[in-house]
Amino acid sequence: MRILHGTANPGGMAGVLAKAQRQLGQVAWSVSYARGNFAYECDQVMDSSIYRKPIAWTRFLLEKMTRFDVYHFYFGESLLGPSLWDVPLLKHMGKKVFFYFCGCDIRDSKHVIETYARSACQHCWPLLCSRNRPRARELALRHADGIFVSTPDLMEFVPGARLMPQPIDLERFDTLLNGIGGTAAPGRPGVDRPVRIAHAPSNRTIKGTAHIEAAVERLRRRGINLELVLIENQTYANAMATTATCDLGVDQVLVGAYGQCAVEMMALGKPTLCHIRDDLAGQYPAGCPIIRAGVKDLEAVLADWVRHPERWPEAGRRGRAYVQKYHDKMAVAARCLQAYRKGT
Repeated sequence: MRILHGTANPGGMAGVLAKAQRQLGQVAWSVSYARGNFAYECDQVMDSSIYRKPIAWTRFLLEKMTRFDVYHFYFGESLLGPSLWDVPLLKHMGKKVFFYFCGCDIRDSKHVIETYARSACQHCWPLLCSRNRPRARELALRHADGIFVSTPDLMEFVPGARLMPQPIDLERFDTLLNGIGGTAAPGRPGVDRPVRIAHAPSNRTIKGTAHIEAAVERLRRRGINLELVLIENQTYANAMATTATCDLGVDQVLVGAYGQCAVEMMALGKPTLCHIRDDLAGQYPAGCPIIRAGVKDLEAVLADWVRHPERWPEAGRRGRAYVQKYHDKMAVAARCLQAYRKGT
């Protein structure tokens, strides 16, 4: 099977899945038009200036549209970016097309605000919703052989979508942990040094960073020795290395489902806090190790975990085992291949 992943690469997923599917014996390739601050790995990174080079641009499109059997597109974009004009043509050519939606590319902010008492959409301004969201949804429902979503809250926006866990490369995390020789800063947390809380907001508004900062500050005023380590504007490698030196992690407190950051924290063996909506909790596998905490109870949950470091190792092991079972790139890549073959 010949598979193309791209052309967005959110969380590095396109590059990770292509690599894993090659290991499973497939011809897989990932293409991205931009890497951003995190510099996620990808087989081929295209300079946006190719749009201004008709010959090179035409050659690129012809090669990519004829070489592959399956097109796995991310974040509501295709070979032609957010316009998606090539999707009907690919289907006309007999190709299989799959969409993987990850958040603001498909989430209907108006519906979310009207339906849920608390959400990230209520605080998001200017709106981060993808401008092509209606078109991406329409084309996916009309033409796609299958639709994946990364979190269960997104399933209500695309009927028939399949929950596909965010894939990560655990081998890379093992190399990182072996290279730094440990998983946290030295010294007794809370005694010799502050308890370090990792938080890596790709967007502060959506992640509820202000609420997390306020909770940590209130705890500090109560005499609890902790610090919030904000991990921003770094390469992916540096961000993970910084996270590895922390004791606990907080993903987000508004969205209601855990994201890629939570998966990465668990892969590093960090007890991880995140807001999970009550109506979504049952859609995760039994024994999901996420420590549930929202805006209202974040301070209390953080205080409890900061004061009990004896719980951290077991929580870290449970998180790591969960990621290995459900989010490891090989497991997710195999699930995708199965979906490609079935066409759903």
